[in-house]
Amino acid sequence: MINYLIILAIIIISLCIMASLLFFKRRRHHGICSIPSQATPSFRKIADSEYQAINQYLQDYQPINKPDKSKITLSYQEPISVVRKHAIITTVCNSVTRFNLHNDKHHTWRYFIDTVEVHLPYQLEPYLQQQNVMEVVDTNHLPLIISVNNYSIKDLMRELPVSLSTTMALPEPAAIQEGGQQTIKVMKIRKETPEEYRLHQSSGWIGAGLLCASFLFCFFALTAIPILSHWMMLGAELLFIASILCLFNLRLTPKKYQDVQCIIGKPKRWELFGEFNEKQAPNISLGSVDLIYPPHWAPYIHYELDQAINIDMYSNGQVLRQGQYLSLNEEERYFPYRKYGKNMLIMIGSLLVLILMLVYSPINLPLKLGFTWLSGTDTIEVSHFTELETLPLKVGDSLSAKGVGMCYMPPNLATAEEAQFSPFDCSGIYWNNLNSLPIPESPVVDTAASLLAEIQRQLHPNNDDARNINPQLQEEILKSGMNILDDFSEIILKTNQLCPQDNDCQKLKNALTNLTSKGDWLLLVSEAKQGKLKNANVILRTGSADTLEKLIEATTYKYIRQEVEKASVRLNSPPPGGVLLISDEGKPLVDFISSNNMNEMTPLHRWHELQRLSDILMHTPFEIQGIITHLSLDANGTRRIILHSEPDTTTLTRYMGSTLLFLILIGSALLNGFLVINRIRLNKKRLRNIQQYYDNCFNAAYPPIRWR
Repeated sequence: MINYLIILAIIIISLCIMASLLFFKRRRHHGICSIPSQATPSFRKIADSEYQAINQYLQDYQPINKPDKSKITLSYQEPISVVRKHAIITTVCNSVTRFNLHNDKHHTWRYFIDTVEVHLPYQLEPYLQQQNVMEVVDTNHLPLIISVNNYSIKDLMRELPVSLSTTMALPEPAAIQEGGQQTIKVMKIRKETPEEYRLHQSSGWIGAGLLCASFLFCFFALTAIPILSHWMMLGAELLFIASILCLFNLRLTPKKYQDVQCIIGKPKRWELFGEFNEKQAPNISLGSVDLIYPPHWAPYIHYELDQAINIDMYSNGQVLRQGQYLSLNEEERYFPYRKYGKNMLIMIGSLLVLILMLVYSPINLPLKLGFTWLSGTDTIEVSHFTELETLPLKVGDSLSAKGVGMCYMPPNLATAEEAQFSPFDCSGIYWNNLNSLPIPESPVVDTAASLLAEIQRQLHPNNDDARNINPQLQEEILKSGMNILDDFSEIILKTNQLCPQDNDCQKLKNALTNLTSKGDWLLLVSEAKQGKLKNANVILRTGSADTLEKLIEATTYKYIRQEVEKASVRLNSPPPGGVLLISDEGKPLVDFISSNNMNEMTPLHRWHELQRLSDILMHTPFEIQGIITHLSLDANGTRRIILHSEPDTTTLTRYMGSTLLFLILIGSALLNGFLVINRIRLNKKRLRNIQQYYDNCFNAAYPPIRWR
């Protein structure tokens, strides 16, 4: 569960970081931050006195800036109203350009810093130079210049109060670059068509993101604990519904179509912005309006320059229709543009969730069982192993078996040298005709047990034990804190019997040799066999006695563990043929439980327990119910059947849900991948068709009358 929460937290934090970066990046290119400057701009917060002076100016001179519907403006928006209480003031260095747009009755002056339109109070115009240091504050309409070359509107408002009706002429010293004057006639203002609306509406990023989030929530709901699972599934359903509404434009409110201004004028080419941005030069303007054309219209615009033509455009100068042929409405009607951004996002999101499902191991089994259940499964009950050898089993079938078999546990090779195997854990049942095996016997274990008993008897004697030593001497030795070995030769003989080879038990042999004056182990063994050490006693300090005892235990336990492993392998090696039932969860398949904890037993006790349980392990009654997850046939002809416990209703629901989600993700990734490729191809074909049509219109002797 902690892993789910960590993954979910990482995803949420990543999305928040991405959203923050996009927000600040967008804000960086908005308002006063987008004003170009010849020097590095600086920023500060607005002072209270400046805030009051600016608001007073906006209230006094706002009527002068009210738009007139009889003339076209660059930003057809609400007039300047207020500035924010904690607005940011930026200081820039640049020139100011002014355009004059007029008709028979009205004059309209527009001011620009590079390509950004600003509002310039008339009080500051006399102080303009070729290059100006200006302070600009953002409003809800246009950026407002509040200071020019250290002359602030706050000071001038106190010195030069004017009435609302005062009309100010432009002072001569102002260094303002004036644009040309053109006659523009506004025909009407209409709403954009559905085709024009489709071109600029959202590409469905929000709906695609919500759909990917619903997939992710479904994945966490299928793997989380039941308490969180229901809430996550509810969240996934809500996200899915919201994504469908966004993707298919199922709006609860009517669409808001923008205003389109239909005018007649002569567009001209200007080199106005060439000194600032070579990529924008040359620009085409209509009066003070900088026209924005679709990129694929570039080869055809010059045909209709300096001519009085009809132009349909948005308030920001984006052209929708020009002249007789160029028309985005007709392009979208006959050659609709296929947006594929949302499909790309859905495909990537589906693949990411799909990878999570494949990497996360508990999902593999539900997918395997879910696919088999969708194709159909059977319930099988057997009472003899021969039935399982002949029945046509398949993964996903429910198996119920009852009989008597042999306990089996698949060995887990922890290291390359040692097999960590416990014969007391019956996670597998071998089912076949078995002959009774004898109780495990081992002379090595008997010798090791005899050596352990001998060292225990001599170092820790009971009162009833007969000792080959004077009782008074023994009492004095014990009082002095010493230990005595009263039958040292017996220890030597039993050690030699346990370790007959020269390279066996080198540490123990060296320790026993060092306790005598003999320098050779073989000589020591020879004297012990001849009875020369019959009455030899060895006195040891307590520490030396404990060390010798631990060394003998380690040596004997090593041999006993080896014998336990050998006997276990013999019990765990079924004969050829038959059926081997194994739990893939490692759970015991029988109710037999050992009376003691085998991990806490000494190797000698484990050997005795194995002898006691050998008959039970060979003939264990069992009753198994489970779902088949794997079928195979080994080299001995034994049919291996891997079983998983029967799932409850909740688990079964998760298995089916995982399978359905997997299929949905596969289908979503394939479908959206196909749509992305197909729409890119169609858009390229669309552009070729549009260019071919325009070429025929402007270059052919007889231009086509219709698009098709």
